[in-house]
Amino acid sequence: MLASLSPQKRLLIASGLILGLAVVAPLGGLSSSGAARWLLGAGVLVGLGAWLWSRGAAGPRFTLPERLRVVSRAGLSQRCGLALVEMDGRSFLVAFGDSFAEIHPAPALRPALAQARGSGLRRRGPQRLRGAVR
Repeated sequence: MLASLSPQKRLLIASGLILGLAVVAPLGGLSSSGAARWLLGAGVLVGLGAWLWSRGAAGPRFTLPERLRVVSRAGLSQRCGLALVEMDGRSFLVAFGDSFAEIHPAPALRPALAQARGSGLRRRGPQRLRGAVR
């Protein structure tokens, strides 16, 4: 049964057992200073277990991908702006102001870039300078 538990839960169970023993010990003839040592040790173990527990629970095991992300923003005036927003892999242009907001699908930039690259912006080999002598 204990093999299926995480190390953090095992530590908490062990510290609880130690605390129980420390409570029962004075009944069996242990001095008050010995009981105080046991209680102090149990408190340290409980504090360590709580710290480890909170460290493990600080962040999720996995993160979900961002569904909405503001790629860039530009101010058009004091009260108006333009933002490029991505949502689920699609891009939108958002024009916004004090009392309005308009959403438009962003034009596809990738085909335009591919067309510009193929239209004559090809790389040429090394050229000789005129009048240069080898």
